[in-house]
Amino acid sequence: MKTFLVLMMALMMCFGSYSFTETAADNTVVAVEADGAAAAGDPYTLEQVVILSRHNLRAPLSSNGSVPSELTPHDWIQWSAGSSELTLKGGIEETSMGQYFRKWLDQEGLIPENSIPEEGEVRFNARDKQRCRATARYFAAGLFPLADIEVEYPGDSKGTEDFMKPVLHFYSDAYAEDATAQVAALGGDAGFDGLAEQTRDAIKLIMDIVDMQDSEAYQSGRYGDLLTDGSGYEMEADKEPNLTGAIQTAYQVGDALLLQYYEAPDAAEAAFGHALAKDDWAAIGQFMSTCLEMKHGAPLVAANITNPLLRELEAELKNEQRKFSFFCAHDCTVLGTLSALGAELDALPDSIETKAPIGVKLMFERLRDREGQVWYRVSMVYRSTDQIRSAEMLTLDNPPLKYVLSFEGVETNGDGLIAEADLFSLFDRSVNVLEELEEAYALEDAA
Repeated sequence: MKTFLVLMMALMMCFGSYSFTETAADNTVVAVEADGAAAAGDPYTLEQVVILSRHNLRAPLSSNGSVPSELTPHDWIQWSAGSSELTLKGGIEETSMGQYFRKWLDQEGLIPENSIPEEGEVRFNARDKQRCRATARYFAAGLFPLADIEVEYPGDSKGTEDFMKPVLHFYSDAYAEDATAQVAALGGDAGFDGLAEQTRDAIKLIMDIVDMQDSEAYQSGRYGDLLTDGSGYEMEADKEPNLTGAIQTAYQVGDALLLQYYEAPDAAEAAFGHALAKDDWAAIGQFMSTCLEMKHGAPLVAANITNPLLRELEAELKNEQRKFSFFCAHDCTVLGTLSALGAELDALPDSIETKAPIGVKLMFERLRDREGQVWYRVSMVYRSTDQIRSAEMLTLDNPPLKYVLSFEGVETNGDGLIAEADLFSLFDRSVNVLEELEEAYALEDAA
C-alpha cells in the first residue's frame, strides 16, 4: 500500500463562436450561433484539429450461442452487419458527422470544402477491427468526398503499430493489487459489494426487459444469480483488464440491449415489447458507463493502458504540417485517455452513455490568438441520444453537441482555452506515469 499511496500522489500531480452546440463556462450545454472563426472580430484562428473517436453503431455479440442470445427467450433484431461490425446506420451517421466537419472546417478557414489535402496534411488511423476501420472510412468519405483517403491500421503495408490496443503495458502482482483496490473504491468502503449494491437495480431492469428468468440458460443455473452473486476484476500481463462474475454477464446483455435501442426505430420493439420511460434507458446507459469506468477508468489502470496512445497524440499535436488527424478505437480508449489526462467530467448532457457515447470524438483544437500565442480547446463532440436514435443529418443548423473539458490542475483563460505549454506539460506528466509505475514497483519488489 506504500507504493499505492506514492503513485496516487504522482497521479494527482499529473492530473469564440462555433457551429456546435457548446458548453458554457459552467459546462452546461448551450446553443451557440454558427458565426465561424473566420468572421471579423474573432480573436482566434483555427490551425489544427486532432480527434480521438469511438467507433459508431455496431452490431452486438448477440448471435447464436452468445451470452445475450442465450439469456433471453426473444429474438434480437435483424442487424445489418455481422457481430461486432459497424451497421449500415452507424455508417450513415458517421458519414453525416464527417460531412458536418467538412462544412465546419471550411467555415473556420482551415480546410476548404471539396479540397484534396496535400501529402502530410491529414492522417487517419484506426485499430484493426472492422468497426474502427469502417468508422474512419465513413468519416473520411464525409469530410473529403473527392479524395482517396488512406486509413492506417495495424498490419497494413506500412507496418503501423497498434498503439491503441487496450492492454496493460506493465504488470506486477503488487501493481495489480493496488489497481484492483482503486477499482473497488468506486463502491465506497464496501468495495465490490458496494458496487454490486449500486448496480443491482439496473441489473434487475436489464433482466426484466429481456425476460431473462424465462430463458432456458438462466433457468439452468449456468449463469448463477445475477442479483446476488459476487463480481470482481481481473488483470493479467499484456491483456485487457476485465470484469468478472454477475456484473460482467449483465454488462454483455446490457450492451446488446443499448445497441438495439439505438438501432431500432420503435422503442417498444427495442425493449421486447416492454414500455420503458427514458429514465429506464438512462439507467441502463449509466450502468454501462459504470462498468466502463470499472474496467478502464481507475488512474493506475488508465495511465498504464493508454501510454503509447498518449505519446502518439502528443506527437501528432506537435506536427506543424498536420491540419487534421483522426484516430478511431473504442469507448474504453476514449474513457482511458480522459482518465489518464485527469479530465474533469461527471456526465455528458443529453446522453444516456455519460462518458463515451457511440461515435464520440475527443477533439483537440489548436488556436492562435492575434498576438501569436497558441492555445488549445479540448472538448467532447457527440450526438445526443435522440440524434442517434433518429439518425438526424448533422448540419450547421443542426450540429452535434460539444462539451468543453477542463483538466485537474491545468489553468484556462477566460475563453476556456489551455496554453500550449500547459497542455504539453500535462501530456508529459501523464506519459511519465508509466515509467514511475515501473520504477516504484521495481523498488517494492526488491525490498
